[in-house]
Amino acid sequence: MKKSLKIMLALCAAAVLSVSCALTACGEPDHYDAITKTLKLTKEYEGKVLESDDGIERVELIGGTTDGDTTTFRLTSGEGTVRVRYQGVDTPESTGGVEKWGKAASNFTDAHLKSATTIVLESATGGVPEKDTQGGRSLCYVWYKTATDDFKCLNLELVENGYSKNKEDASKAYYSYFQQAEEFAKGKKLHLHDPDLEDPLFDTSVQPMSLKDFAENPEKYAENMKVHLHAYVLEKLPKSGITYTIAQYDEETNKVYTLTLYAGHVTGDGKLQVGSLYHIVGTLEEYGGNMQIAGINYDNDYKTTQGEESEHSWRDQLSYYLIFNPNSDYFTGAYGSTNCYGKVTVGEVSPLNGSTLTFTGAATNKEGTSSTFTFKVKVPETYVEGTIAAGNQLTIKGCYRFTDGSDELTIVNYTDIVK
Repeated sequence: MKKSLKIMLALCAAAVLSVSCALTACGEPDHYDAITKTLKLTKEYEGKVLESDDGIERVELIGGTTDGDTTTFRLTSGEGTVRVRYQGVDTPESTGGVEKWGKAASNFTDAHLKSATTIVLESATGGVPEKDTQGGRSLCYVWYKTATDDFKCLNLELVENGYSKNKEDASKAYYSYFQQAEEFAKGKKLHLHDPDLEDPLFDTSVQPMSLKDFAENPEKYAENMKVHLHAYVLEKLPKSGITYTIAQYDEETNKVYTLTLYAGHVTGDGKLQVGSLYHIVGTLEEYGGNMQIAGINYDNDYKTTQGEESEHSWRDQLSYYLIFNPNSDYFTGAYGSTNCYGKVTVGEVSPLNGSTLTFTGAATNKEGTSSTFTFKVKVPETYVEGTIAAGNQLTIKGCYRFTDGSDELTIVNYTDIVK
């Protein structure tokens, strides 16, 4: 009997030591889940439908996570897919502008869901899930079970590990668990709760970027790299108030190089104007198989208060790239720009200087302001004197004002002129 007691005591001591080693000097664990494990999934989920009074359903993971708090799942009820925003959680951004601990939180969520043998979504309301403020994502608790662990609430686990502060509504049934988890994470100074802790996946240095170099040497530019460059807004993409094409003109190659700019999380005074030149600071990210810049912090006031190495973006020049086309959406439509004019009425035409043609012309912009410009363009050898003459009405696809405030515009390609 004494021998059995000694064995039992030894086993208990070993268990205590094991737990102690998992939590103290024997090495900090990769993650904590002691509080998370105290919350149990008690509702039946088999055969239930999330988007109904059931408010619960077994689902399947599709690909990976979008952010640490956003994932798309396939519904097993046959009702398609559901995009979920995690109830009570708000992790840092890992797309559309990378923030500190954003990628780490996304990786945490992704790894746990991919280890799951069963995933269940539970509505926080007990019935049809509420939608988030953007209106497209269902607010749910995400439960997952692995080969070695019973169901755990991933929302709660994110808070317990300091990847999100407690954003749970105090009226919800699980609020006290989220409270305990946040207090634990604060006590341990985990991730978001330690401002001095370095995030190895978050680089604050800003690298100079050329769109020409990016096109020719894409391997030099990695995802999550923070970059700065001077580029103009070439267009606002259709059906989007937040996505633009930015461009740089290279005189040596006489080519325009472009890249997509996503401004969905833009802060500051907001909207960018087609045709204006900007100092842009943002983060490279992959979207739809292509790279784009996102996460810009834009305000024109930054130009006067910050230097070239600032983390902020601002407008360098209001009218850099001008369009002369009365049928353009930038002249008549919702995407109006003061950098878009109607047709040019040609005034004086100078004799050819080598292959360079110079002429003056007047045009009116969307706001009714009329201006007179001097246009310069290199013409082909087949050009005949008088082809462009006083009184002609011209549509010009685009031309550049390389010097701020100058009335001289450069048309890069003669073929961009239409009589």
